[in-house]
Amino acid sequence: MGLFLQALTFNTFNTFNTFNTFNTFNRKIITDKHPTEESRFILQKKYRKAQALSADKSYMKSKICRIDTVYTAYYAVAVMAMVLLLATAANASVQYMTRSEAVIWETSGSKFGCMLSHDIEGFGKAVFEHQAGEQTRFYLNSQMARMKSGKAALIVRPPAWSSQSNSLTLGMVAVKQGTSPISLGRKMSERMLAELQKGMFLDFKREPWYGDQRVLRVTLSSIGFRQSHQGYLRCLADLLPVNYQQIERSSLYYDNDDDDLKQKVKQRLDQIIAYIEEDPEVKTFYLDGHTDSEGIRNENLIKSQRRTEKVMNYLIEKGIARERIIARWHGERYQVSSNKTAKGRAKNRRVTLRLSKEEPQTLVDTSEAQAQQVEPAATEQTPSQ
Repeated sequence: MGLFLQALTFNTFNTFNTFNTFNTFNRKIITDKHPTEESRFILQKKYRKAQALSADKSYMKSKICRIDTVYTAYYAVAVMAMVLLLATAANASVQYMTRSEAVIWETSGSKFGCMLSHDIEGFGKAVFEHQAGEQTRFYLNSQMARMKSGKAALIVRPPAWSSQSNSLTLGMVAVKQGTSPISLGRKMSERMLAELQKGMFLDFKREPWYGDQRVLRVTLSSIGFRQSHQGYLRCLADLLPVNYQQIERSSLYYDNDDDDLKQKVKQRLDQIIAYIEEDPEVKTFYLDGHTDSEGIRNENLIKSQRRTEKVMNYLIEKGIARERIIARWHGERYQVSSNKTAKGRAKNRRVTLRLSKEEPQTLVDTSEAQAQQVEPAATEQTPSQ
């Protein structure tokens, strides 16, 4: 660019020198009032030459205008190039995206949970996960900490070969510095799945924590997504309604003086049984019956026994072996709320069911009026007797 400006300046200077020579000849012809024959001849010759130069005057002017126009145009181009260069440098990014021929979306799962994952070359893994009894979530794992804590832009855009050109920012998502920088809930996860199903790409854009001016861009490709997504949907259709954490401890509530199992209680027990049938690791059921403090203590003890036995019998009818069940009843002991209010008493009228992945360990306790199987180690709600 510097050499071009120097050459342009030199040509313009020479052009103006030619104009100065023409003006000198013209003034000589006009100011010589009494020329000799020889000088007249010389002057006529110079005059004709000056006329020739005069004829080229308009051409020379247009040449200067053209040179000036070209100079202005090149200068404008140079300025625009510089601005574009600076803008490109400011918006430069480090992109992590799997090559088109290497993109794989993998579906895995069971009745306990489904997963749809995609390895991102050089970065880590993007995962959609749906556990039984829970909602869809998305998380991004990286091989090493790269993203800075704060907010990342989640952008949906068409692939390079698409006729579409518009991109859309779905939102700003939280970033936590570390190897699990992004975790999203159901709403955003489902939106991402919908966009990938349509063939769109997804970008996460965030500054790195180590101070590089270039933005990190992590891309989820939609290549091969649709077929894998169909397998993911089939997995979801077979999920259990609950997971182990949701049924490990359950409380079944009763109205005052009521022993029968309500429909809501039966539905809960059916969910638990459906899970047990698929999880052979669950070995033991612990049942503990309780009442509020209304009425006579001995009658309450018998009432808690009836409630516990009805739950136990329901489980046995559904195929649970009797030796896997440890049943206990405690009357009005081990309250979880105050018996001074109706709400508190309602919480105390319950049978608790706890699952364990250990084999049952039992002994016979004859210190009370009833003989019952008890667990050596107490539960949280029910200390051992």
